[in-house]
Amino acid sequence: MAQILKELKYSLYLIFHPFDGFWDLKHEKRGSRKAATVLLGILVLLSIFRTQFTGYLYNQEYDGVSLNILSEFTTTVGTFLLWCIANWSLTTLMDGEGSFGDIFMVSAYALTPMILIGFPLAFLSNAMPLEYGAFYSLMNGIAVVWSGFLMLSGLLVVHQYTLSKTILTSILIVVGMAVIIFLGLLFFNLISQLIGFFIGLYRELVLRIL
Repeated sequence: MAQILKELKYSLYLIFHPFDGFWDLKHEKRGSRKAATVLLGILVLLSIFRTQFTGYLYNQEYDGVSLNILSEFTTTVGTFLLWCIANWSLTTLMDGEGSFGDIFMVSAYALTPMILIGFPLAFLSNAMPLEYGAFYSLMNGIAVVWSGFLMLSGLLVVHQYTLSKTILTSILIVVGMAVIIFLGLLFFNLISQLIGFFIGLYRELVLRIL
């Protein structure tokens, strides 16, 4: 437990020193996949917490009764794993040096700013009038941009890419995620139609026999 807490605390150093931080994360074993999994779990809790406790003025899509924890979990973890899978698939073909475990770990640590800003902002939103909406949006923007910058930095360091190749790869990863989603939806649609066909065929046979 003490070791995991130490590895989690290292994320506070990493967000301010990304290049040294990610290098040490991979090569000096300053972090771990267990700690990365904990960070991902905290991000899931943040997603649920923000849906439930963000002030009404900034959370009008939530009606107070429709919280679906399974949906929040699936969306958060699914998007994260989709990023990791697309990242690993493309960088393997583009001479990347990072393993899937490295990508998982680096990506989870890169989300630290969203966690650090997200929880306090959800609390503060209950006391902020609508006039402070610009501040709310600004803080959300800082969290996303900061984590995005860390994602790029981690990609650069873990795969030993140049800046231009890192940016190109990031764009291709996003495209790859879209392709995976499209193929997944297409696959499930075909399976659904196939199941429907066999069910219809079964019912037709039963009606004819009876």
